[in-house]
Amino acid sequence: MAARKKARATPQVRRGAKLKAPDWTGWEEMTGAEYHRFKQGAHRWYYDNYQTADLMPAVWTWMENNGYSQEDIKTCKAAPTYEISTTAAILCNMINAGMPDFNPKDDEHWQTLPGTTGNVKPSSEFIKKRIEVALNRGEQIVEEKKQEEEKAKVLEKYVPTIQQRMREQANIMSEFIEQAFDDFLEGKITDFKGIEITKKLRAQQCKQPHARILINDYLPQLNEYKELLNPPSTANMTDEEKDHAQQLKEGYAHYDKKQIKKLHDFIILITSSCDAIIAESKANRKPRKIAKKAPEQIVKKLKYKISDEKYAVSSIPPAKLVGATCLVVFNAKTRKLGIYYTSVEDPTGVGREGSGLNVKGTTIARYDEEKSVACTLRKPMDQLQEVKSLNTRKKFENWFEKLTTTPVKMNGRINPETVLIAVY
Repeated sequence: MAARKKARATPQVRRGAKLKAPDWTGWEEMTGAEYHRFKQGAHRWYYDNYQTADLMPAVWTWMENNGYSQEDIKTCKAAPTYEISTTAAILCNMINAGMPDFNPKDDEHWQTLPGTTGNVKPSSEFIKKRIEVALNRGEQIVEEKKQEEEKAKVLEKYVPTIQQRMREQANIMSEFIEQAFDDFLEGKITDFKGIEITKKLRAQQCKQPHARILINDYLPQLNEYKELLNPPSTANMTDEEKDHAQQLKEGYAHYDKKQIKKLHDFIILITSSCDAIIAESKANRKPRKIAKKAPEQIVKKLKYKISDEKYAVSSIPPAKLVGATCLVVFNAKTRKLGIYYTSVEDPTGVGREGSGLNVKGTTIARYDEEKSVACTLRKPMDQLQEVKSLNTRKKFENWFEKLTTTPVKMNGRINPETVLIAVY
C-alpha cells in the first residue's frame, strides 16, 4: 500500500468568497418551525463551504461589536482555533449576517418537539463561554512565546545545516512545478505539455542533492496515482487498509481517470528529469584526488631487523625501498640472500607515481614473483661483506648469478629476522 498523503485541496473547499451567504431578511415573519429549519440549514451551509480558519474573522468582528478590547482579540487570535470552536465561529458569522441572538419563537417550537429538554438559549452565551476558554489559553501561549523569545536572544544566531539549505534551495527550484499543479487543479491548463522540467532545473543550477530531494518529495504522490490507476484487490485487506483505500479514492474524487493519468505521467517526467541531472552530475564529477603518502608513513608498520651483530650487517632506512627497482634482503635465521624486482618499472627513472616497489603493512607489493628469488649463503660472513662493496645493480646481479645454491622464489613477507641490505 502506498503511504497515505493528504490529498490536494479540491475546488469545492474554501470557496466561500464566491458564494452568497444565507439571507436573514424577514426572519421576524417566520414561524418557529420555519425559523428552526432555516437556522439549521444556514449552520450546515457554513459548515460545508468553509474551513474553520476562514470563519474566524467573523469572531473578531463580533467581539469588537460586543465590547471586547483589541488586546482581548489579539489574545484570542493567539489561541488555537479549536478553543473557540467551529460552532461558535459559525454562530458569529450568522449573527453578523443578521440572525438574532435569540428568537422566542424558536424556543416555543423547541418545546413542542418530542424528546427535547431545557430551553433554547441566546447564541451569545455559548460564544462568550468559548471566547473565555480561548482567552485563558491565549494568555498562556503569549506568555510561553514571550519566554521563548527571551531565551532566543541569548542563543547563538541560527545557522541552517547544509541539508536545510539544500531543502530550501530545492523548494525554490520546484516552484514552477507546484505552479503547474495549481494551474491544473484550477482548470487553467488541461495538460502538462510544454513544461521543460530538465531545462528549467538546469537553468537554476540544480545539482545531484537537489534532484534527490525532489524525487523523494514526489515519490509518495506517484505511488498514490499508481494505486488509483491500478486499484489493488480488497479481498485480503485489513479493515485499516480498506479504509485507507477508500479515503484515497474519495480524496481524488474530483479527478477523472484521464486527469489522474496526466498527473501520474507528469510526476514520472519530474522523476526522470531528476534522474537525468543525477546521472549528469556523476558523469561530470571529478574523481577525488588521493593524497599521496610519504614513504616514511607507508613503511611505518614494516617489521624488519635493524642490524645483526653475528654477520655484521645493518639495514638501510626502509623508506628507500618505496619506488625502488630492486631490493636486496638477507634473512639472518635462514641465511638466505634474496632480491626483489619490481613488476612496474619506471622507464624514465623520474619516480613516476605507481611504479617501483611498495609496502602494504609488512609485505612487499608490486614485485615480480617470477624474477624475485633467494639463495642460501654458504659463507654468509664473507659473502655479505662482498655484497656491501657492490654499489650498482649490474655488479650485484653478476655476483648473485655465481652462487651455486638452488634459488627459491620470494614470498614478499618481511619479518623481524630480515635485514634490508640495499636498494637499486
